[in-house]
Amino acid sequence: MDSEKWKVDSGKRILPYALIAFLSISSLSSFAVRAQLPTDDSIFAAKIKQAKAEKIDTLPIGERVAAMGKLFLGTPYVAHTLDEDATKEELVINLRGFDCVTFYENMVAFARIIKKYTNPTMENLRDELKHLRYRDGKIDGFHSRLNYTIDYLYDACHKEILCDATYTVGGKYLNHDSREINFMTAHRSLYKQLANNDAEFSAMQTVESKILARKGFDYILKDDVSAVDFKIQTGDIVGITTNIEGLDCSHTGIAIRMQDGRIHFMHASSLMGKVIISEESLDEYLTHSSHQTGIIIARPLNVVIGNFKPAFD
Repeated sequence: MDSEKWKVDSGKRILPYALIAFLSISSLSSFAVRAQLPTDDSIFAAKIKQAKAEKIDTLPIGERVAAMGKLFLGTPYVAHTLDEDATKEELVINLRGFDCVTFYENMVAFARIIKKYTNPTMENLRDELKHLRYRDGKIDGFHSRLNYTIDYLYDACHKEILCDATYTVGGKYLNHDSREINFMTAHRSLYKQLANNDAEFSAMQTVESKILARKGFDYILKDDVSAVDFKIQTGDIVGITTNIEGLDCSHTGIAIRMQDGRIHFMHASSLMGKVIISEESLDEYLTHSSHQTGIIIARPLNVVIGNFKPAFD
């Protein structure tokens, strides 16, 4: 399997919701993180204050996402933060530690609320994360969480939070993956929410059947990423596709153009144990594992303020 916990040469990989059950517990446990770091409320207040001071709220949406990500560089990597209670699905906010998905979704949420509200609150963040993380923004059991990256993107497009920019970026370099995405039900025993809950298992099968009905997804082969680098924008959400059977993406993060002019990868790294920006460019980063096949791109959309959606926010 393509986890940086298992393979040092896997290119600092971590896994999204659909594979988090495979990761061993981080050496820095959730309990230790809670004991050693400030509260979520104090972290939130400090980051909002810093963002306002640096005028991050005035940046275009993509740059705003990346700028918020930079404020959280060094935040510990922590797995399973959403899965501490397998008996009940409820909204979890943890700004003290991220996995690869909670990192990018929190940065999107922050980037949106600092534009929406003059004085954003934790309640604003809670509402935004709930809207992002769950199908149609509604919590209705584990299956309502958007566990697969392509499902997350599909739902976010309908909410007009993200758009699928893979086609725009990929152009002639597009490939199509029509495999059945069923990793979670095929490995039921690995998910405590599914292992002994027939209703949730059945509901997850329905989710996967709906994904299958969409007839696959487009992606850009990793060998072609260097050719489309100039089309990727700072703040784009990058899903790294995989050839692992039944799985769409094995890692996610945020694109950021650095001083070398190339797109790099900002992400929560289990190998490094924290949020980092890759020293190498994204196309070089992808060469470290044979299981990584390429990328999909989701582009953040402008924030709706009241009933008005500006052309440029």
